[in-house]
Amino acid sequence: MLIFLICMIQLASAAHFIVGRVGDSWYGESANGKEVVLWNPSNGIDDNLTDTIGPTGNSGADNIYMIDCEMLSTPCIVGSEIRVGVVDYSAYDVNLSVTGAGYDVAPNMSLNSKPNVTSISVDDAITGPSNEIDLIAASKRNVICEIVVEEYDKDALQNAAAEFYHSSSYIGDSDDNNSNYRNASCFKDESYGTEYETKFLCGFDVLYYANPGTWACFFEVEDNLSVSGNGSDSTSVNTLLSVGVQDIIAYEISDADEISGEVEVNITNYGNIMVNLSVRGYGESLEDGLAMKCDIKNISIEHEKYNFTASNPGELSLGQADAVYTNLTSDTVLKKFNLDYRTDDDANDAVNSTYWRIYVPIGASGGCNGNIVFGAFQGAGN
Repeated sequence: MLIFLICMIQLASAAHFIVGRVGDSWYGESANGKEVVLWNPSNGIDDNLTDTIGPTGNSGADNIYMIDCEMLSTPCIVGSEIRVGVVDYSAYDVNLSVTGAGYDVAPNMSLNSKPNVTSISVDDAITGPSNEIDLIAASKRNVICEIVVEEYDKDALQNAAAEFYHSSSYIGDSDDNNSNYRNASCFKDESYGTEYETKFLCGFDVLYYANPGTWACFFEVEDNLSVSGNGSDSTSVNTLLSVGVQDIIAYEISDADEISGEVEVNITNYGNIMVNLSVRGYGESLEDGLAMKCDIKNISIEHEKYNFTASNPGELSLGQADAVYTNLTSDTVLKKFNLDYRTDDDANDAVNSTYWRIYVPIGASGGCNGNIVFGAFQGAGN
C-alpha cells in the first residue's frame, strides 16, 4: 500500500514541458523578455499558461521558452494538440501534438518583421528637373509613385495603397482634385530585385487645377499578419498659367457705319492659379493696326471694343459704345480680371465673361476676319 501511494505521488508531480525557440525579428528586435502563451484549442484560450522568453523565463536561455503543459487546468495528455503564440506581438502561432516523451519541442517561431519601405520617389515622366511636376492645361498629368519594399519574412504583401496629397490636406482626407488623390490598386512587380524585394508603382492622374506647392506621396502596405509598413516622399507641383476661349467671335451687323450687337465671350481658367488677362488684336499679321482684314477696305484696330467687367446690352451708337467699352489695341494690354482657378470637381466654376462689339466704318464690306490674342498673367492689371 505504501509503494502504491508513492507511485501516485510521483505520477501527480510529473511534468511535460513544451520547449520552443522564438527568433528575433529580421530588423533586430529581440524576442527576449516577450511573453508566450500556451493553450489547448479544444479547451479554449481561457485555460492557458505563459512564460517569458529568454534568461528571465523558465528556460534561463536566450530566445527559449519552457512551459509545463500538465499545469493547465485540463492537463495535457499524450495526443493533446497544443498551440503556442507570442503575446501582444504579430507572429505566426505554432502547433504540436503531445508525445509520450518527457518533453516536446515546438516548431520554431520568429518575431514578425513589418514590411520595410527601402525607397520611395514621386515624379512625373518629364526627364528634368526632378522633384517638379508640370501640369497640362485643361488636361491631366500622370504622376507615378515608385516604391521598393523588403519583406524579410517572405510573406505575401497585400492591401498596398498610396495617397498623393497637397500640404494643405492630410492623409485620409476625401478625394479632391485640388488637393488629394488616392490609388488602392497599385501595380506589384514581384520579379524585381532580391527574393525579399517587391516594387510597387502607384499612378495618379493629376488634374490641371491641382493646387501648386508642396505635395507628398504616402504609401502603406501590409503583410499576411496585417502588419503594415509605410514611407513617403515629397515633390513640388509647379504653377500653371493658362486660359481658354471660344474659337470664333461672330458679330452680326447689317450695314456699315453701325455698331454690332454685344457678343459675350467666356474665358476659362485652365491653370491652377488666379489670373489676370492680357489682350491685343490684329487683322492679318501682328501689329498691322487692324481689327479685321476685309475683302473691301479694312476695319481699324480701335473699332473693336471690349468690356471685361459688365454687360451693356441693346443698341448703342458709336459714341455710346466708346463710353462703356475699351478700344482694342495692337500692343498687349494687361487687364485686371481676377479669374480664380477651378475648385469644383463636378462643375467648372473657373469661367468668367467678357463683352465685345465692333464698329464697321463706311466702305468696309465683304468677308472680314481678324484675331484677338488672350493671355494669362500674374500680377497687377489696369
